[in-house]
Amino acid sequence: MLQELLSGIAARGDIAFYIAVFLSVVLGTYVIANLTGSWLDVRRRAVSGGRIAADWDRPSEVLTGARTGGFLDRLLPVNEADKTELRRFLNLAGYYGRRAPAVYQLVRIQTALGLGLFSALGYGQLFPNHSFWIVTVAGMLLAVLGYYLPRSMVSLRRDGLCEEHRQGFPDFLDLLVICVEAGIGVDSAIERVGKDLNRSFPSLAQNLRFMSLELRAGRSTREALDNLSQRLGIEEARSFATLIQQSEELGSSLVQSLRVYAEEMRAKRLARAEEKAHGLPAKLVIPLGLFIFPVILGVTMMPVALKVFKALGI
Repeated sequence: MLQELLSGIAARGDIAFYIAVFLSVVLGTYVIANLTGSWLDVRRRAVSGGRIAADWDRPSEVLTGARTGGFLDRLLPVNEADKTELRRFLNLAGYYGRRAPAVYQLVRIQTALGLGLFSALGYGQLFPNHSFWIVTVAGMLLAVLGYYLPRSMVSLRRDGLCEEHRQGFPDFLDLLVICVEAGIGVDSAIERVGKDLNRSFPSLAQNLRFMSLELRAGRSTREALDNLSQRLGIEEARSFATLIQQSEELGSSLVQSLRVYAEEMRAKRLARAEEKAHGLPAKLVIPLGLFIFPVILGVTMMPVALKVFKALGI
């Protein structure tokens, strides 16, 4: 009885299509509304003369994204360690909003539902003779794929940003050395260098701008450097934070330490480039063997094959 009912519902493709469209539109509208809600609230308070800086009374909640509120809180993991790991994962990918973890979870659910429903509908229309359970299993598999697809995309973005940070960090150190030698303080020099790197390395410049805002908000240089290293997600930034802290504690020459560290970072960047260049011949073996070598072999052997065929009368 249940199978007949489900088969009847599956046979009515129009209803499934309308349901899929309705769910996708509703969830998409909810995502857009939550993305723009905080900006509209700040703008409304600014126009009305309200206390805009109220959130800075709780800087830990603003910087970590602890306050999301409403229905979106239910989408976050229950464990605090998992929440922190999710926020750190999104921060490394360049998503810093306080609603970013909840919106990310909502997008995963929407992608899973939309891809599962549309795939089940399409599979049922293309293969109407297949069993309803086969269509259901195909829809469930693609729904699982849709659930993990946003995480894969965010992971690719995270890896790209980490590579950008790693490539731009030696340039940041060189410019920082120049500014410090000119007599500019470290905090002001970092803000100045961030503006210069905005075109070449926008993500690195944005994180430096965040560090400047943290310093203006009253955080110490040590805490701001630690947060910068966590957002960048590279070992060079952690070593840089340790270098600044040790220079302040031991009273050593900051300019000399930065110059030596900048030379070391340039040498590491050159070593990475040489490593990629040395690994290129090994990576070219497969495309050469699959595409170039058969063509060369065919061109070389074609005259011999034609003569053989002609001699045999083929």
